[in-house]
Amino acid sequence: MTETSKERIFVDQANPQRWLLVADNLHVQATEGWNRFGGGRIAMVDGQARLVGEWDDVNRTVFLLCGFALENVLKAYLVFENPNWISNGKLARELRSHHLGQLAQRSALVPSSAGSPEILERFEAGLESWARYPCGLSVFDTEPEGVLSANDWHAYAALMRLYGQRLCELLSEKLWKGPHGFEGRWTFDGEFLGAAVRFQ
Repeated sequence: MTETSKERIFVDQANPQRWLLVADNLHVQATEGWNRFGGGRIAMVDGQARLVGEWDDVNRTVFLLCGFALENVLKAYLVFENPNWISNGKLARELRSHHLGQLAQRSALVPSSAGSPEILERFEAGLESWARYPCGLSVFDTEPEGVLSANDWHAYAALMRLYGQRLCELLSEKLWKGPHGFEGRWTFDGEFLGAAVRFQ
């Protein structure tokens, strides 16, 4: 297989519609987890039998899935706007980040709503720390586990619907030209990121 054909296959895997599909899959799993909230609790008690912390048993899972869903949809926008960021068989440096706020700022097309920077910051906080690992690299960057509130969830879900609606519209509007001869235009009929869409 030639290098060019390998690079072209990589574009098939890294185009903006693929990032959307992964974001949607993660969002569906996060929604399933959220629907299980209230089913079990985890409590941390110290040596003197004092309650140190208490969380829903799916708190960490849902928080992490939400964060990764946001990351993938933001990268879908960035790849849509910057096709060269998936050229030559690798992701550009600008895509190798878990910093949701920075990813959103790099895009001219990501829709914004009241509170969206705060929502992104909230979920970004767990991606490189407590939601993903039991501890940080040291005591100085180890954060306590955050608690996902109903307000957090509803703000996240509303933002994802906004992102999904606009991204499906963009991907269906006209032919997207990617690197290595890739061209694509997609149609949508159903629910993506919680948004009911029909773009033919």
